[in-house]
Amino acid sequence: MTPAAESETRTTWSGRTAAVAAAVVTAIGVLVAAPWLDERCVPMGWLGVAAGLALACGRRGWRNEVAILAAAVIAITLAFHWTPQVLAEAMRASDLVGFCFAIPIVLWDACRLALPFWVVGRLARDPQAAWLPAAATAVVAEATIPGVFPWKLGYSQLAWPIVVQSPSLLGPEAGTFTLFATAGALVAMGQVVRQGWSRPTRLGTTAIVVALANFAWGGFAIGRIDSRMAAATTVRLALVQTDPDDVAGVERMRRLTREACAVAPPPEIVCWPECSGGSYEEGLDSFADEQAIFKRSRKPQRGLRPLPDPPCPLLLGGRIYRGFRERPSEIFQAALLLDTGERLVGCYHKRHLMPFGEYVPFADVIPELRLSFPMETDYDVGGKADPLVCGPARIGALLCYEDMVPAAAASLVSDSANVLVSLIHGAAFKNPLTLRQHRLLAQQRAIECRRCLVRCSSTGETCVIDATGRIVTRLPVGAEGMMRADVPLLEDTPPAVRFRWAFPTACGLGLTGLVVADRLGRLGRLLG
Repeated sequence: MTPAAESETRTTWSGRTAAVAAAVVTAIGVLVAAPWLDERCVPMGWLGVAAGLALACGRRGWRNEVAILAAAVIAITLAFHWTPQVLAEAMRASDLVGFCFAIPIVLWDACRLALPFWVVGRLARDPQAAWLPAAATAVVAEATIPGVFPWKLGYSQLAWPIVVQSPSLLGPEAGTFTLFATAGALVAMGQVVRQGWSRPTRLGTTAIVVALANFAWGGFAIGRIDSRMAAATTVRLALVQTDPDDVAGVERMRRLTREACAVAPPPEIVCWPECSGGSYEEGLDSFADEQAIFKRSRKPQRGLRPLPDPPCPLLLGGRIYRGFRERPSEIFQAALLLDTGERLVGCYHKRHLMPFGEYVPFADVIPELRLSFPMETDYDVGGKADPLVCGPARIGALLCYEDMVPAAAASLVSDSANVLVSLIHGAAFKNPLTLRQHRLLAQQRAIECRRCLVRCSSTGETCVIDATGRIVTRLPVGAEGMMRADVPLLEDTPPAVRFRWAFPTACGLGLTGLVVADRLGRLGRLLG
């Protein structure tokens, strides 16, 4: 063969190898993203992680790390493809501007997703052992590295409740750990078959045992929690789903509320979405006097009396300000609990604000960022929160973004909340997938805290999630309506709430041990 022919052959093989590599990287990204697009695709997520572990194992160098990052970028871009549109709407700018601002957010999340596989490339040599350093790295990364949209990889399994009960024991990152164990079990079984039904390695066997134990615990935990919910005291709730921003939105909420209360037995609490009330001065303790409300409220919806002569207690979202009406010193998003005499008997100030919607991240460092996100109000962060008490219910109130934040719900349950209620205003999100993914991330709070989670949204998803993470009942996304439900009140505090940082700390120590052992092993080989 002539040198020219040899060169052409090498070029052809190189091109084919690059094409195959690109196809494999794309396939892994699609598999990992699949459960976020369709919740029924849980096994596809396992296969994507398993393929990533098998291919990353023992492969060092920048080419491998770039390939891993490319797969992660594909996964994040597909799973959360609505991000540019949402940013463009928040900025009141074009889709191109939204796309440009989405790039660093996607890269940040992609790096967080790729990190466990990068570690595998440097630490693991046996594909059956790759799952353990990857799982420990993922747990530490999810517990310590913040994200704009606070997803965790384990949340993609929530459609299968039996595999996601471990977070009640170990915390929100436990679902990610067991996902990697399941993927590791698939790798181990695949290698066993390839090698003529040989025995799996020790860590391969461990992955299989962890995956099977997770299934067994899930079945046991669901049965136990079902028994507790059946024996628990319940609270009757009515949830109103309609957009308060519409001209007639408040009037429709009033009509639906009166319809709900006209049915015997009437609800003990009626819930309205976030932003369904007005903006009121702190210290206003009654909504019965319209003149007092007008004097002690401000735009938007100045003077709004939410529900005159309410037939049932009402929990709604509004705003509370401090200082002068025209130039308040502080403004909070708030959940307000009114009794049947229109007295304010409970108030909660939002503690976790939504990035780019209620505050701009890094605006203190780069003030120009604030100019790109024209928000009408800069909200303040609330302080310590207590449950809102109404009869037997001690309500842990959450406002929109907060039901995706584990610490928000856990702190309320630590302070004796026996039910979680999230008030949401999702009208700004036009893509129904965004609303479904918001609900998906919120579902985990019910499992971690072993409390029923009630979500009342302006556009969806309004639903009741039981303490095992299953959706009991829901209203269709985008539909106007009202839903009644009897919700169990649970009291025991699970280990995940009491020992929040124990599992991530243990994973961090274990990962440190693996790194030290790897370094000592190399040193031993060099000295030998």
